[in-house]
Amino acid sequence: MSKNNITDRLKNFLFEILLKEEGEIQAEAWTHLKMLDLDCDDLSRVINEIPFVKTPYVDEGWELFKTKNPTKQDVIDIVKCSTKRREAETFLLEHFELENEDLVEVIKVTENDELAWQLLRRNPANEELEAIMRYTNLKDEAAEELLKRSPDNDELYEIIENSSLKLEAWERLLQQGPTNEDLERIVKFTDLEDLAWDYFLQQHPTNEELMDFVNDYSETGRKRKEAAQLLLERELGMEELVNLIREDQFADEAWERLKKKSPACDDLFYLIWRRTVKTDEAAEWCLKLNPDKKTLWNILEYSDKKDEAALQLIQMPLELYELADLVLKSGSEPVLNVLSERVQFDRSKVNEAELIRKIAEKILNHPELLNVNHWHAGDTHCLGGWAITLHEQAQETEKQFGSEIAASLLLPHYTHLFFADRETVLSELKEIME
Repeated sequence: MSKNNITDRLKNFLFEILLKEEGEIQAEAWTHLKMLDLDCDDLSRVINEIPFVKTPYVDEGWELFKTKNPTKQDVIDIVKCSTKRREAETFLLEHFELENEDLVEVIKVTENDELAWQLLRRNPANEELEAIMRYTNLKDEAAEELLKRSPDNDELYEIIENSSLKLEAWERLLQQGPTNEDLERIVKFTDLEDLAWDYFLQQHPTNEELMDFVNDYSETGRKRKEAAQLLLERELGMEELVNLIREDQFADEAWERLKKKSPACDDLFYLIWRRTVKTDEAAEWCLKLNPDKKTLWNILEYSDKKDEAALQLIQMPLELYELADLVLKSGSEPVLNVLSERVQFDRSKVNEAELIRKIAEKILNHPELLNVNHWHAGDTHCLGGWAITLHEQAQETEKQFGSEIAASLLLPHYTHLFFADRETVLSELKEIME
């Protein structure tokens, strides 16, 4: 292995100690690191990374960095990423001649108005003017300069969004002919939304373009309802109706129109999975269509039609883990009866109310016996584990079919506590005893 490779590995090792340790160990690592031939990249790691873990070597690292003849880009990188940003910015201006692209790179980070003035005096390119508008207080000055040129639609949008010269830019945009995409951005992200919306509607937007407003996940969600209402005046496909329901826009009307199209379970998947305002109606519709196993599990997981879905699932060939999951999610009597027959467990001999009170009394008198992290751990058990421990027949069921099934057959109304935290279990047991 070469000497350079050994040195690099040693540096990395010492950097890890700097990042993870404190006190004397950290100080010793820094002392050893300084004895190596550190370059600007090495010291940048100290200056840029270490501040996030509050080590005391940022200032010293910066002083060393300045002695290493850093390049302009080395210093710009410090400006962009370090708590020494202001010091690095001053050093940069004192020691280097900055090109326009350098000024833009620094302005994007520092939002420095002085640098923006400097850039404005250099006949900046259009994209450089856009940067000044976005990141500094010289928005109007940059916008005014840009309007003297022949800005394209994207550049006019930047003026509308970022300056007070928005109306002048808007008139220029109308002269050039905005696309619907241009108008959509103005509606969603500027305060000319009403002007742009009226013009947008005059350009006969497609269903897809209107749906973009329905699906608007920006902070304001502007014109969502108006777009949805316009869509309902048109002929809509299955996916579009589902989307309106999913976004809760005129969901009742959309649902009635959707039913007339006789949707399949696959068409309704997102209405169930996303827990929409029509989840239960969609689940009920699917249950009449001989749904497959995947659909039934979705209904069981996300809707209030759990018992109906569980009854259909229990008639299918299920793996052991699926049986366990099923009984945890639906403790309805018909499901429990079918499951009892399948695993040959006699539930008639189980008094759930008496058993849960017996467990509650034992745990509340001796809380140290409750271990919510394991079914069984020595003399401690979780709630379901205690139920099995106190019922001999369930112990045999547990050996053959697993703890979830055995415990669920004993305490079907308390399965929600099998994996609950300690405080929740103790709280509910106190309520039972009261």
